[in-house]
Amino acid sequence: MAMISCDDCHQAISDKADSCLHCGCPVGVEQYDDKRRIKTAWEAVSRAKTPINLFAIAMMCCASILGMSATQIDNATALTAFTYTLHVFMAITGMFFVTILFCRKGVYHPDDLAKAKRDGVSDELGVDRPLIAALLIVIMLTAYAVYQAKAAERQSQTSTQSQQAASVTE
Repeated sequence: MAMISCDDCHQAISDKADSCLHCGCPVGVEQYDDKRRIKTAWEAVSRAKTPINLFAIAMMCCASILGMSATQIDNATALTAFTYTLHVFMAITGMFFVTILFCRKGVYHPDDLAKAKRDGVSDELGVDRPLIAALLIVIMLTAYAVYQAKAAERQSQTSTQSQQAASVTE
């Protein structure tokens, strides 16, 4: 039994192994047949350990925590804290998805992109457009700032009206 280097991850593996113990790559190029070859960009993404896969798991955990915390709201302070937590979660999610839409290649590890190129699917990822992503993120943040300014203005008017009503009744 001799030790060889994996074609993908370059870890030492046995020459008798059918696939790499570290990354799962079949040993030897001749073992790639048409059925096992990655045919689409989506298959390349779903088989890789990419940030989008980790983000999906993190989103499920955050959604569970937010769902549980929604049942614990019992006063105005807790509602305000929950609302801002939800806003931050939605903002981060929105920015991540805008980045994925317009900067697809920037989300993946260079090794994953090299594998996609080797399998002939790198062109399916499209052209990155970071300026469009940045513009959309700026628009999202500006819209949220306007929303918060108007909410603060409404709250200020409400408190002024309630103070005037209290002074009239005295």
